[in-house]
Amino acid sequence: MALKKRRRKKKRKSRYHTGVHVSPKAGECKFRSGWELSYCRYLDEDPDVVSYEYEGVVVGYVSNIKSGKVRKYFPDFLVTYADGSRKLIEIKPKNRLAQPKVMKKVAAAEQWCIDHGTEFLIVTEVELRELGLL
Repeated sequence: MALKKRRRKKKRKSRYHTGVHVSPKAGECKFRSGWELSYCRYLDEDPDVVSYEYEGVVVGYVSNIKSGKVRKYFPDFLVTYADGSRKLIEIKPKNRLAQPKVMKKVAAAEQWCIDHGTEFLIVTEVELRELGLL
């Protein structure tokens, strides 16, 4: 009786630069890209930022109009400033902003911000370069 050799599955390398950033303003803050890590560090250094949360807000959006399927969207950061204002921030490559899925998420996030008195901001590589983070 011949024994079958078991093949080990190769572990796929993640396409994301992931990890945990320890922040004085957010505690342990997970990130899924180098851009998000750079932005965490930027928020830590900004004296106007009191606190921030990584993916701390859940926004529902309709992914399929015909079926009415509602999915969850987790914007990257909810930032609270010293003057009491808040911003919901999404970090996204500029070339993805025109994708239908992204447009649905952005529309849902903008509505959430209107309902909660918060400003919505999309940060692309253009803004990251302007801030000196890339």
